[in-house]
This record gives sequence, structure tokens and C-alpha cells, in this order.
Amino acid sequence: MTEENIFVKNDASAILDGLATIVKRSTGKISIKVNDRTALALDSKGSTLLLNIIDPTILGIVEQESNELGLFEKLKAAKKVGTLLDNKGLSISILRKGKKALSIGREATPIIISLLTGSNDIQIDSITQVAKLDIDIKKANENKN
Repeated sequence: MTEENIFVKNDASAILDGLATIVKRSTGKISIKVNDRTALALDSKGSTLLLNIIDPTILGIVEQESNELGLFEKLKAAKKVGTLLDNKGLSISILRKGKKALSIGREATPIIISLLTGSNDIQIDSITQVAKLDIDIKKANENKN
């Protein structure tokens, strides 16, 4: 690893450590509105962050290099995020319109998904909500184009 790579890695680790500390010490709620409608709600409860996607059209704002990522690429990325969160003692629960879809990080207790991902840091709470969220994301990206 070059000296430059070590510096970048150390900077990223320091930033993540700082963010983890802030999240763990914070409690409260934040609502993000778009066009006078609540689109996202964040609820911080110590080491757990609840991300409630109330208006899925907000997801069309996010730029993506490719909408054609395969299942294994998505699982690989989710595994990295789950491991990172777990290492920092954090969890994120993603809700779709108030209903829990999946959990990533320390509090995840997967049963079947761990066979697919090789990770103990991703838990599907509701297959139905994950499927609906996937449809919402696809629709939001189609409407963006």
C-alpha cells in the first residue's frame, strides 16, 4: 500500500469513527421534506438509526452509474456496509412507509440471507417490504429519466 493510500484510509477511518461516535451519542428525529411533503424521516436511537422512506420518489434524486447492477453486486455492497456498521457498533433499519424492510449492522440477526451473502450483518425483516422498496426505486429511477 502506498503512503498516499494509507493516508486516505486513515482519513476515512477517522471520519467514520467520528460519525459513529456522533450517532451513538445522538437521539432525535429529522424529517426531510420535498415540495412540502415529508419524503424521509430519520430517527436516531443511540446506536440504531431508523431510515423511513415515506415518499419513494425521493430515491429518483440519487444519481446512479448503472441501474443494471446484478444481485450479487448489490449483495456484495450491502455486505461491506453491514460489516462496516457492525465494526462501528451501529445498525440501520430501513423502513418503507413506516414498515420495517431490512436491518443492516450490529443488530441484524439473519437466518436465510446469511447463506446468500456470507454476512451476519444483513437481515431481511419483510420480504414484501423489500420487494416493494425495490419496485419503488425502479419507478423513481424511470421517472427521473
